Amino acid sequence: MADLNSANNLTSPDFSQITEKPRHPKIKLYINLALKIILALFILVIIAAGILGLVYYQNIKQAYALAFSAKADLEQSYHLIINRDFKGAATGIKSANTKLSQAKNLLDKIVIVRQIPYAGTQLKAVDQVLIAGINLTDSGGKVVLLIDDITSTLKNESISYATLTVGEKKQILAKIVASGNLFAEVQDRINQADAAITAIPSDQLLKPLKDNIEPLRVYLPKVKMLMDNALPMLSVIPKVAGFEQPRAYLFLLQNNDELRPTGGFIGTYGILKLQDGDILSFDTDNVYNLDRSTQAVIKKPTPAPIAKYLEQKDWSLRDINWAPDFPTTALTAIDMYNQENKVIIDLKKSGQKIIGEKGTTIPAVIPYEENLYGVIAMTPEILGGLLKLTGPIVAGNMVFTDTNYQDQLELMVGKLYAELNIPISQRKGIIKELSDQIKLKISTLPLSQMPQVLDIVMNSLQQKQIQIYMQDPDIEKIILGRNWGGAVKQTDGDYVFAVDSNLASLKTDQYVKREIKHTIFMRNGDLIGQVQITYHNNAEFTWKSTRLRSYTRVYVPLGSELISSSGAMENDSVKDPTKQPGQVESATEFGKTYFGAFISIEPQSTGILSFEYKLPVQIKNQINSGSYNLLVQKQAGVVPDLTLDLKFGKYIKTATPGEPQNEWYNTSYNNQLALDKDENITVNF
Repeated sequence: MADLNSANNLTSPDFSQITEKPRHPKIKLYINLALKIILALFILVIIAAGILGLVYYQNIKQAYALAFSAKADLEQSYHLIINRDFKGAATGIKSANTKLSQAKNLLDKIVIVRQIPYAGTQLKAVDQVLIAGINLTDSGGKVVLLIDDITSTLKNESISYATLTVGEKKQILAKIVASGNLFAEVQDRINQADAAITAIPSDQLLKPLKDNIEPLRVYLPKVKMLMDNALPMLSVIPKVAGFEQPRAYLFLLQNNDELRPTGGFIGTYGILKLQDGDILSFDTDNVYNLDRSTQAVIKKPTPAPIAKYLEQKDWSLRDINWAPDFPTTALTAIDMYNQENKVIIDLKKSGQKIIGEKGTTIPAVIPYEENLYGVIAMTPEILGGLLKLTGPIVAGNMVFTDTNYQDQLELMVGKLYAELNIPISQRKGIIKELSDQIKLKISTLPLSQMPQVLDIVMNSLQQKQIQIYMQDPDIEKIILGRNWGGAVKQTDGDYVFAVDSNLASLKTDQYVKREIKHTIFMRNGDLIGQVQITYHNNAEFTWKSTRLRSYTRVYVPLGSELISSSGAMENDSVKDPTKQPGQVESATEFGKTYFGAFISIEPQSTGILSFEYKLPVQIKNQINSGSYNLLVQKQAGVVPDLTLDLKFGKYIKTATPGEPQNEWYNTSYNNQLALDKDENITVNF
């Protein structure tokens, strides 16, 4: 306390006695000097910027002019391509490539400005655009020259596939074979262009630059997808078309009005032979003509659901497509085709009769083709697109259009043949007659319309209306990579594949509307999945429609555990009037777990089949790590509605495909899609 009082009693210093002079004048001097130096530096920077600006302005101005000139060249080339002046178009594309390269060189000389953050971002964006343009024009010019070379014999507008000679077709295939290295180079260039555009930041760009880059972001991936599909096709066409070696294919027509795992009931089979791009022959026949005599000899047991619900104990070609994985089905079909034909050969050698449908005797079946190169399966859906292109076609005194072809075919093969006194073994001859007429019409179309035919084929492949299997592993790899092979796909994420099998319900599937709903949610620390399939049977009891009888399998991630199910039946209401609940099959196949059950829905009624299951822990771990991936595979031959109700309990950052806007900013992903192709859903948190 004393010390504190002493401190309080100290006298204040007398500043008036201080004799040292203040330093304020020196501080002012230093400040003035510093300001003058800063001002001088600032003036120098302005002068330097002005000098740089004058120098770089010329570079930018020239680059801008070159880019616009290149754009004009490309627009002109586009019109030349449409008018089939490929050489002129190639010259224009080459000119555009030169100008874009010159523009890039001019901008590469601008070094200092690139270090300025905002300005540098704009320049780097322009760099990437030019890199993309250079790659595209370089590859585009080469492709156009190749097209000119390949189509040099097709300059006449009246030329069609039918008017080409065998030698001309072979010459075209030879040129495609010789261009294999070019295809690889073009694909690499397009990948580089796509990577350049992807590298451009989506923000911090000047609006005019951003507005002009945006179309590239939209259209370049489409070009890449087109070329990714087209170039591999070109590389395999010669082999597939029988270049210098004939190729034979087992053809399976799958009627999707009677749905089966890979598309539909196989009522018609055939053999297609190609050589040097020409169709040597295409023979089709009623599958029962091959099956009936051989089924009693080939004692291969059918899958259990076929044995139970079709009451068919021995397997045959018509029911061979039980595996939803088309490569598996194709190999099984080839094996069954070989076995059945060998039985037919033995029957002929021994002088025994060949028995066709309903016990009728037939003289022969399609000649046996021992060396099959692959299998081509399709549903009648492709006929709609082709008939839209060709216009109405008359076959078997019936008019077929793009809207009535399915009804007309079913009317003839299911009913009219008897009224017209056509033997039952020949009732499907109308299919060959119609296919021959369509083939004739397509082959006589001007070659300028071939892109439209290609579009129809490509859409059918994408929607699995056409599925292809090749014995050549290199070609099969390309087919599977393009999703044309109908394989059950492998994925580390969530997975759903609903597969219906019409078992003795006539052609009822054309009247059935399907809705698939997939739900996930957390319960007691487990991630729970639920797949619910709703069937609306809008049919009536007629000669071709009845109650739906479907054995349905739902494939989910391997290791999923069934918790409960509802809707499964022991049999339909006629065979099981007491309506006993059915058993649910749980098994593994193709690297998946599946749940299978039978359900029947009366005409003008609705039925629901549902499976609830615990998902494997790795799916939950992926969500906890910040992402979720779901692959929903489409069954060939049907387009159900897909509803997704995915509850994560954490806020969604991005999702592809995007949800409707009213579903944004919450913890669940909700969307409705038409399942006309395989769907990949990606969610990030």
